[in-house]
Amino acid sequence: MGYNLDVKKMSKEDWSLANCKERAIYIITNYSKTEKQLRDKLKKGGKYTDEIIDETIKFLKKHNFINDEDFAKRFVELHKNTYSIKVLKQKLYQKGIKRNIIDNLFDSEEVEFDEESIIKKLLIKKCPDYYEREKDMDQKERQKILAYLYRKGFSYDKIADIMKCNS
Repeated sequence: MGYNLDVKKMSKEDWSLANCKERAIYIITNYSKTEKQLRDKLKKGGKYTDEIIDETIKFLKKHNFINDEDFAKRFVELHKNTYSIKVLKQKLYQKGIKRNIIDNLFDSEEVEFDEESIIKKLLIKKCPDYYEREKDMDQKERQKILAYLYRKGFSYDKIADIMKCNS
């Protein structure tokens, strides 16, 4: 759907579409968004119809301003040293990335993931002297560290193996 650029001759729909595109570009220049996040943000204002939002999304996709696959790749690269695969998948799904995109990303060889080394890094970050104090730590301290790592989405067994406290 094309629209008239002559301001004096613009219909209300043309004006709304131009305004929606401008707003969308403003939103994504500040922070990268998924299609769903952008759609929700534009709907939230209540100024634009679903048709106008659809047309804006189509325009942004055509010009590669939004691309859920690229967003997912960047998100995983940014957070792969902080969360487990399970949590990353969940966060991407919450952001509106489709399941097939998520599955393809993690099935491909583009993303290298070594949960064991991530757990070790997070363990050292949480308790820098863990391996020196391991034997002196009380159960409560260990449980705190274990809970922290468990909340990051790692399995209890993997955490326990790395912490050497299979109890």
